[in-house]
Amino acid sequence: MKQVIITIFATLVLSACQTNETSHQNSIRIPGEFEPHEAIWLGYRTLEGYGNYDKDSITLTIIKAIHPHVKLNLIVEHDSLAPNAKDSLLAKGIDTTNISLVYQSPTDVWYRDPGPVFAVSESNELKVIDFKYTNYANVLPDSISERARAHEKIDREIAQRLKLDTINSIVAIEGGAFETDGQGTVIQVENVTLKRNPHLTKEDIETDYKKCCGIENVIWLPSGIAEDPLNFERITGNYLGYGTGGHTDEFVRFANATTILLAWVDEAEKDLNPVNQLNYEILSENYNILSKSTNVIGEPYTIIKIPHSSPQIEVQVVNEQWSQKAKNYFNLAEGDIVNMVHASSYLNYLLTNKVIILPQYGDGMGKVNKKDAAVRAIFKELYPNKKIIGINPISLNRQGGGMHCRYQTQPKIHK
Repeated sequence: MKQVIITIFATLVLSACQTNETSHQNSIRIPGEFEPHEAIWLGYRTLEGYGNYDKDSITLTIIKAIHPHVKLNLIVEHDSLAPNAKDSLLAKGIDTTNISLVYQSPTDVWYRDPGPVFAVSESNELKVIDFKYTNYANVLPDSISERARAHEKIDREIAQRLKLDTINSIVAIEGGAFETDGQGTVIQVENVTLKRNPHLTKEDIETDYKKCCGIENVIWLPSGIAEDPLNFERITGNYLGYGTGGHTDEFVRFANATTILLAWVDEAEKDLNPVNQLNYEILSENYNILSKSTNVIGEPYTIIKIPHSSPQIEVQVVNEQWSQKAKNYFNLAEGDIVNMVHASSYLNYLLTNKVIILPQYGDGMGKVNKKDAAVRAIFKELYPNKKIIGINPISLNRQGGGMHCRYQTQPKIHK
């Protein structure tokens, strides 16, 4: 009986997909991230304690690199957190003419996931797709946490500020798990999208995407990379990780409307450690699926294999700083040695007008390593007219994310 009720509920909501003003007629397109941007919405600093904005070298590098080329909206929890933010940027030689501070409470420094997903209508109007947000929990809509309920409103609040219509979706998904070619195809990870929506089937999700987002074609991949487990989990053996459960932006991206970038572990590397072994199997399966996939008009994609970053492993000794709950959960005793694997990836890059900020992990001595150079060469060939800036994102990786997780793009409307 419970399943019948859920199915009826899903059917009713799917049939009622609409904007906040008029019914939606499948005339929406979510542009690819590689298309021109009007603005970048960047998580700057929040109450959650992700570091002082004045000392956050990664955020400052991003601001310096992109502000001459695109309007930059810096998201701050409230004005008391950054009272002298613009003065601080000016002191570092950053022209703030193209920079706005946007105070939003509550908000999230990982702005990609709850932030606004912008779409464009056939009449060339900007809209916001209002996906549901569960704060990475695999639960029914009526079971989300208070934090999730608060953050679920972030995208609608931005739509209200910009006086844009919102289009309601019944699908719970984070922005980092939604990868589109801008032409009606989206890549989804079953281990994320289906688990975030235990009340919906694949068919329900695809129907909602078609009606609300103009998505005609969904490519389903089974899982994401091993370094990106859900929350704090055991990857294998004594290798532990912290992440989202398999976001697309860690391993697969559309370089343009016809080209897919896929993280890849070579045969020569697959036996170097257990994490590589898992990723070799995961990515090989994903490659087989993608190589047989087509776009909305039946054309195959060009797939470029991007060397997957070597696992960023931090050896830790279990001590009194570990909670007893964590020790019990992983069956660990004080003095045990574990390997913390951080969610590193070359595909968690930032792309905007004229600029790419590319993860570069170095050799531990401040020098570019062979993989860094190989990835940089691929991107230079893909984007010959963009400036490529390398940055080591390991401080973000340790928190379960990367540069791409920090921002959302607002597409440029062609008048």
